[in-house]
Amino acid sequence: MSNYQSNEIKLINTSLIDPHPDNPRKNIGDVTDLAASIKTNGLLSPLSVVPNGSRYRVIAGHRRLAACKQAGTGAVPCFVLDLDPLQQLEAMVTENCQREQLTVLEEADAIQGMLDLGATTANVAYRLGRSADYVRDRAKAASIGNEVRAVRDDFSQLTIGQLVAIARYDGRPDLQKRLAQAAGTSNFDYTLSRIERDDRDRQWIESVAALLVESDNGINLIPDPPYSNPEWRYAGCMFPSTGTPEETIEKIREQNPAAVSIHMEQVSLWTRRDKTADAEKEARRAAEQAERDARWHALEEYAAASADKRMAWLHANLHGVKRAQLIETTARLGLLQIIDPDPQGYTEPLATWNNAACGGEQFATISGIEPKRALAELRHHLDEPDWAVWAVQILAARIEWFIDPEDWTSTNNVGRRIHGYYLILESLGYQPAGDEIEHLKALADLIAEADQRDEENNQ
Repeated sequence: MSNYQSNEIKLINTSLIDPHPDNPRKNIGDVTDLAASIKTNGLLSPLSVVPNGSRYRVIAGHRRLAACKQAGTGAVPCFVLDLDPLQQLEAMVTENCQREQLTVLEEADAIQGMLDLGATTANVAYRLGRSADYVRDRAKAASIGNEVRAVRDDFSQLTIGQLVAIARYDGRPDLQKRLAQAAGTSNFDYTLSRIERDDRDRQWIESVAALLVESDNGINLIPDPPYSNPEWRYAGCMFPSTGTPEETIEKIREQNPAAVSIHMEQVSLWTRRDKTADAEKEARRAAEQAERDARWHALEEYAAASADKRMAWLHANLHGVKRAQLIETTARLGLLQIIDPDPQGYTEPLATWNNAACGGEQFATISGIEPKRALAELRHHLDEPDWAVWAVQILAARIEWFIDPEDWTSTNNVGRRIHGYYLILESLGYQPAGDEIEHLKALADLIAEADQRDEENNQ
């Protein structure tokens, strides 16, 4: 303010001095302590004012003026300056900036006010002792409308970087509000990057669309047809990652589709449907599905037959097995259900025990006891010397309950247990049939291949 300072001091009653309406600092804060000091010691630094008709407006000293009025001070010393509106605003901005009393947004609005009054960017930068970029950034921040500023109470506390990013989307208040809400959080950079990416994608699709509508490009542009359209078959698409709009047009020409369409942020490629080829393709698909259905039906029949065979053998033979062997079998069956075996019957990592209640129907088949009597029979027999045979029946029934047809072609936990289950049955005297041996070998080969792939992937 030194360039505008006056050497003449005039006593003016505070009742005749008003705050300047263009003061960049919107909140002067609490002046209670300052008022107490002025009441005790008087006003030590004169105010700077400009005439306003029969009254005055303060240029420098808004807090001191408020404190004087609160302290009940009458006349105060003032420098009376002769400044035009631009000079007045410039003086207030300079004084507040030197005192570091303005928020970034207050300073931005003040700088924009100076530019509106005819000051140049270079002149404002010179008067404030700042760079031209400093002034331009704050002018951008000042362009943010009140609708966006009202999104949050602390909007004026945002950093200049956040304000410039928000101002970049002038005319798109929805995006500005998203950024304003995210400012000051860890989500701001992510939100900004998403908006920037979406903006680039929008610009890309607009540029591609402009090139596609040119009459001499040789590309057939059509409205986006539904995927079930009888005339067109979807043949792929191109995204912004394809390349520049010009590169995208060249790649479309290389692929030479029958037509292209634009849908949201992608370019869809289309070929004409060949109804004969479609019919042949559908016939092949139906034949392949029929073959899969037949294989599945055969597997279901095998799984059911092998389960019936195993359980019939258990029903007929378990009571003739020696007690010591049954106790050993009980332990082996129990372990088989809580550990993960390999096809050779050796155990791998412990798995979580499955507490689901299951196997009632299978237990009834193996034991020959009606389902409604099974629980009472078990409570009786498990306390008797022949408890082991009943324990084997329970555990075998549980494993039978778990084995589904697809487990014979799967490397899941149940599929891996099948081979170990058969080893236990064979130790009791069970003899697998030829089809069982064939399926067991196929399952073991499948598991071995899967394990080898896993081992190679982990190397």
